[in-house]
Amino acid sequence: MKYSVFVALSLALAASARPSFISSKRADFTLKNGQDAIALNDKFKTLTPDSSCNAGDIACVDDKFAQCVGGKFVLQACGGGTICAALPLVNSAGTSVTCTTAADRDARIAATGATAASGSGNKDTGSKGGDNAANGNAAASSTAAAPAASNTAAAAGGDPQTSTTLDPKSIQANFAQDGSANASAGQEPSLTSTNNFINFCLQFPGKAQTNGKQVIEGSCNATPMGVIAAKDKMPFAKFQNPTNGGTIPANKDFNIDVLVKNMELGHFTNPDTTFHMAPQVVNDAGLIKGHSHVVVQAIASADSKDPLDPTKFAFFKGLNDKGNNGVLSVTVPGGLPKGTYRVATINSSANHQPALVAIAQRGSLDDMVYFTVA
Repeated sequence: MKYSVFVALSLALAASARPSFISSKRADFTLKNGQDAIALNDKFKTLTPDSSCNAGDIACVDDKFAQCVGGKFVLQACGGGTICAALPLVNSAGTSVTCTTAADRDARIAATGATAASGSGNKDTGSKGGDNAANGNAAASSTAAAPAASNTAAAAGGDPQTSTTLDPKSIQANFAQDGSANASAGQEPSLTSTNNFINFCLQFPGKAQTNGKQVIEGSCNATPMGVIAAKDKMPFAKFQNPTNGGTIPANKDFNIDVLVKNMELGHFTNPDTTFHMAPQVVNDAGLIKGHSHVVVQAIASADSKDPLDPTKFAFFKGLNDKGNNGVLSVTVPGGLPKGTYRVATINSSANHQPALVAIAQRGSLDDMVYFTVA
């Protein structure tokens, strides 16, 4: 049986919250919300993991939270002692699909005044036109939440930026695909997820979680990548001094000057407490809000083929100012000893992560030159 739950995506109700906050004065939509929740739960009982569905559908199958991916339901077990269920919203018309206890489900529905009899008789009352009417769905404004043992999301109408529940508008169905379809020879399958990898780091209990500090042993970061810069907004750089193949005097102050384009410079956060801690953002023009760095490393000779150890460098400096017409400058006090060197940029977002852009096939976002000190 083809089954589709069309969701007007918004925040889900908390799975572990109790209905004590429900006002004794019922809103006009309260009874209907209860009837729609009953109707949805009745329909969920008819579904199996093999039931056909449309991409993005949210449902409960075998008491598990289910999302339709590729025409098939992908199931996620709820936390201990909880089941998947449709619940009536409290502050607006509609229902939510989330994990809760059977007792909580029954209490919330009972608080609306709806009964199983009235719900069964109103399975299509949510249909008032459009796609919902065409498919005879019970809930015209159902919401959904990923399953969790202790779901502490704000109630409907809350701020999604303070909620601890994944808003279904954020769920990317393609994350469940591993890329094997039409893959080139040698490509390996991607990791997959049906909940945007929100608990990815829990797979590595021995690994520290990124907490804003520079964890030298490495860590697992739960921070989203953020806003990816468009193809025509990618940053790029070119050293003005020293020049590639140039020579500068030994042990004397000299300037490193680099021109950076397509970046709103001057944005940097505390690297000791906010390192890799927040997503990348762009300005109104689509340019990454960030900063650059320069790092100088000694090499054995200009024709050396040995890779350089990134933990060893002769000079490093974050260029945190807004620059002069895009040119960032820093003085190397006392200069450098005689030898051959490489200087490179590291263009970064405000929280020091490498700049993220829209395409894979591109030129380098950074510049690098080799010079001699003599």
